[in-house]
Amino acid sequence: MVRRLIATAALVASAGIYAFAAERATFIMTNGERKSGTLVFHGGQAHNLIDGQLNLGEGGKEQSFPVEQVAVIDVAGGNPSQSELAGVPASGQAISMRDGSGVVQGKFVNIVRGDTLLWENEAGQQTQYALKDIARIYLNPQAARTAFNYTGSPAAVGTAGSGTSLEPGAVRVEANQPWTDSGITVRVGDLVAFRANGQIAFGKSEGQTAGADGKSGNNSPNYPVPAMPVGGLVGKVGNSAPFPIGSNTSPIRMPASGRLMLGINDNEIGDNSGFFSVVVTKTGAGR
Repeated sequence: MVRRLIATAALVASAGIYAFAAERATFIMTNGERKSGTLVFHGGQAHNLIDGQLNLGEGGKEQSFPVEQVAVIDVAGGNPSQSELAGVPASGQAISMRDGSGVVQGKFVNIVRGDTLLWENEAGQQTQYALKDIARIYLNPQAARTAFNYTGSPAAVGTAGSGTSLEPGAVRVEANQPWTDSGITVRVGDLVAFRANGQIAFGKSEGQTAGADGKSGNNSPNYPVPAMPVGGLVGKVGNSAPFPIGSNTSPIRMPASGRLMLGINDNEIGDNSGFFSVVVTKTGAGR
């Protein structure tokens, strides 16, 4: 550890790059210890995770911790609810949202600039979350449940809808329904943002599950959006052509005027199950 701290100090001195981010966090270690401080970053890519080490700064000093020894990166503080812990999968990694909208499974990639989480979703695509929207990052679920004294059963990996709750104002998009009315009427050119959580099953066989981006490598010209994998979140306005939404949170310009509908990118929905929780927000009016 001493050698690591010396090496880090040398890197900082030589590169002249050392920045304390605005976000603070607590590393809950796999042995139960807790280490708190400010998330820091180094180098041109502004990463917090460097050479397998996560980094915290406190009192002008920096400490580094092997990522495999960190069970949880706790950003919100306090204790998670029982429903949150129940939604954490038995294996793999997950994040919980600060607004209580549920648990999102995937894989931790890095923290950049001290305020943004790089996350790989279940479709293998990288997405970004502002840390101010994240409650906790579960790197080692088993150790996390021990640290929080949780004795219930964890969510089954791959279970459709596991760990997903419908937050106030969200639209529940059922996987076995052709289209779900969002309750919003849009005009052509309007900018609309979406935030989707959850997991659905697009069949009854093992492995036939998908997040909002769909199951990578499973495309068909018969799907509503042929270029998007099966099971992904899609939308349409009135009778216009469907468009992909997925986990993208950037505003999408509406292609037509009418009622905004949400659905699943699948042409056979009878054997589907689960739902997506989708928050829909108008961010700009069309011209």
